[in-house]
Amino acid sequence: MIEETIDVQSLVVQKRQYNTIIIAGIAIAILFHPVLGTLVISKSMAPTFRVLLSEIITWGTLPVLYLYAIKVEDRRFVLWEERSKTVWFYIASIAILFVLTYCAGFIAHIPKWLGYHDNYTVLKYYKTLFKGDKPLLVFICLSAGFTEELLMRAYVLPRLFMLLKGNYLPIIVSALIFSLLHLGYGNLSECIFTFCFGVICALFYKKYRNIQILIIFHFLYDLFAFMI
Repeated sequence: MIEETIDVQSLVVQKRQYNTIIIAGIAIAILFHPVLGTLVISKSMAPTFRVLLSEIITWGTLPVLYLYAIKVEDRRFVLWEERSKTVWFYIASIAILFVLTYCAGFIAHIPKWLGYHDNYTVLKYYKTLFKGDKPLLVFICLSAGFTEELLMRAYVLPRLFMLLKGNYLPIIVSALIFSLLHLGYGNLSECIFTFCFGVICALFYKKYRNIQILIIFHFLYDLFAFMI
């Protein structure tokens, strides 16, 4: 009886350690960029350099998390095995994702239709900056599509499923995290939109296990959004 109690306590301790390791990895994925960015990025820097440095820090999160997954978690960075799809599936999926994201845009504008006056200062600033520098625009959109999908969908989402019960709670939590990472825009509509965007991408990845499609879609959507 005493031995059984000790075994149960040992399993509880191991479970807590296991969860702590996973939570720490998720924390790195979320906090590495804002914390390091606050330390090294200054408003006195030239706008283009400041944006590039921010993206470099985001890219730097990937090797840090890769090493953490291999050395600390003792598992792969991408937990869910990638499923290959046909070219037509890629095309159809991206088209459907665009339609769903367009619908998410309507939801995001509900506060505006109800009379809420949002702040578009930051968004307008970046649109002006990128429109004047097309190579920078392409790089930023490609960078966002690649890093954000690998971090939030390929890394964080499967680990939330390891921590949380249910088929949809991890998706909601991952979308909420994704939305909070866009608070810097100071725009309520953008936060609502990125939450919906996060839900759409998370649902797709859970069902089809193909991160490549999401990377391509994310890149194309950001590119079109900033060009309009």
